[in-house]
Amino acid sequence: MGDGPSNGGRHGETGRFLKGQSGNRLGRPRKPKSVGAAITGAFAEKVPINEGGRRRRITKLEAAAKQVANKSASGDTKSIKLGLELARKAEEQQSRSFAGPAQLSETDQQIAARFVARIQKILKEKDDGHDPDPTEAG
Repeated sequence: MGDGPSNGGRHGETGRFLKGQSGNRLGRPRKPKSVGAAITGAFAEKVPINEGGRRRRITKLEAAAKQVANKSASGDTKSIKLGLELARKAEEQQSRSFAGPAQLSETDQQIAARFVARIQKILKEKDDGHDPDPTEAG
């Protein structure tokens, strides 16, 4: 048994791999992308556009949105319907994600109040001219 490609990079007698060579040269196969991940990745790619005489790069998603908006503005009824539906869904999603601040539990409110009081104390001591010890519990 010799060293080299014929035995997969194994060292002859010991059965161990040669230094710097693994038995799986191609590595672990990649996990296949989901359809959603593939579409999201494709829309995230950048493309060059000319806008107002200037060349710039935007994502394919931005380019598609611009095309729908431009065709809608020119009176294309399918684009108008699509654009309005997409705008409505985007607004719904945005309003769900900004539903307002979550209510803090009583314990969290107490912790926040102590934190604010401690910061105010540190700022007051700085204004008075002496640096507080940040490691001091307060």
